[in-house]
Amino acid sequence: MDKLLIVMDPAHKHQKALARGIELARATGAQLEIVAFIHEHLGALPSDPTVQQTARDALIELRQRWLDQMLALSDCTDLQVATHAVWEKNIHQWIIEHAHPNRFKAVIKTGSRSETWLYTPTDWHLIRECPVPVMLVAEQKWNQAHPILAAVDLSSTKPVKKALNTKIIEQARALAKAFGSEVHLVHALHISEVLADLEIINVAEHEQRRRAALEPTITHLCNTWHLRRDQVHLAAGPAHKVIPSVASKLKADMVVIGTSGKTGLKARVIGNTAEKVLIHLRTDLLAIKPGDTGQ
Repeated sequence: MDKLLIVMDPAHKHQKALARGIELARATGAQLEIVAFIHEHLGALPSDPTVQQTARDALIELRQRWLDQMLALSDCTDLQVATHAVWEKNIHQWIIEHAHPNRFKAVIKTGSRSETWLYTPTDWHLIRECPVPVMLVAEQKWNQAHPILAAVDLSSTKPVKKALNTKIIEQARALAKAFGSEVHLVHALHISEVLADLEIINVAEHEQRRRAALEPTITHLCNTWHLRRDQVHLAAGPAHKVIPSVASKLKADMVVIGTSGKTGLKARVIGNTAEKVLIHLRTDLLAIKPGDTGQ
């Protein structure tokens, strides 16, 4: 049976990730493993290991009681649930090490929406490094959201990109089936802003040619996945702006997107499309890397 790992966040008043995970578990029959982290600086205490351990145990017990209270309020006794409070400062490292692909279908947590040069939030680490798909749940969402929006790259001929497109659509279809909604696809027609500003290319003609060139691919996708043509959306612009814009127009319930999993300085300078999308998105996001096996 599938299992979902839900990461609680005591900093949030409403546990949106827990609610989303429970909803998904009820729709799919998945088991839930729920973790709540705790870590405090104990430098003011005596250095006696026994005293230090007693303090940690007390704080872990306190966090476990809070977790139990949240579950009681969520009324999820109909589900198979395992919970534990964990003493850990580096949350993303624990999750990445714990989330083995053969154990979990996805990690679910409430999403952050900002990043600075010196501080990389847990979300970014998970998007780049977690071995299973990562679902980041929006704290505030559109009302009456419905479709599942799959962000695909229709212009690439690389086998790895085509395989990732297939994974993205498969995940989107599974979610749409679970929630009784439709799947829509979005592809951003990238046009160089520099060339456009220098008037080296005619933007309108270039966009029209790109759209026409993609029609055979779109027809094949529609036939393969049983989609209507109006379920496939093309829009000119950078992906991190196009995807949230289309999601907003559709009032999408979730966006499923692929991420290259860049790390280190390259990730900070260039970034991942999924991370840039997350900053502008007002709905849930499911990020999948080419190597993810959480099917």
